[in-house]
Amino acid sequence: MPVAYNARRVTTVKPFEVDKLLEQSTKRGIHMNIIQRAAAVGAVTAAVVGAMGAVAPQAGAATPLAKYNGVCGAGYTVVDSAPVGTAGTVYLTYNPSTGQDCVVTVRARPGTAVSMLAALTDAQDVDPEFDDGLYTTYAGPVYIGHPGHCVSYWGRIAGQSGGANNVHCAPLTD
Repeated sequence: MPVAYNARRVTTVKPFEVDKLLEQSTKRGIHMNIIQRAAAVGAVTAAVVGAMGAVAPQAGAATPLAKYNGVCGAGYTVVDSAPVGTAGTVYLTYNPSTGQDCVVTVRARPGTAVSMLAALTDAQDVDPEFDDGLYTTYAGPVYIGHPGHCVSYWGRIAGQSGGANNVHCAPLTD
């Protein structure tokens, strides 16, 4: 469920909704902003949950389901993460030397290859950068530079989705 935390929204959508968004993007022959579409679905979910008076736990309070595996490379540190259902964790990392963000989706229980996605975009970019395929352990890494722009990141593992929209809107510093 959506969680407000430090002026950000962590959004979870139903598996079929993310797949539907990917399918619509492909049918139109252009790369639609998957993350923005998922954010719209998340906003509707947040409104429904808010109307019901539900209280969600604070983001970051839970231990990640899967550990960050370091695949973004040297100099990258984890600045954010979100659960991908019960299947794993999507990590946003940042390298202050290069000014680049990196996202990777990591499975909690690696095994037979399943459909996985790691996607990343900033507020100025129309199309997200993404890695979508059949993987045993992780999807990504995916990189963008975002000085001064908000970023949105998303992960999917075997139909379970998670991520955050419009986070880290100022240049990150260590």
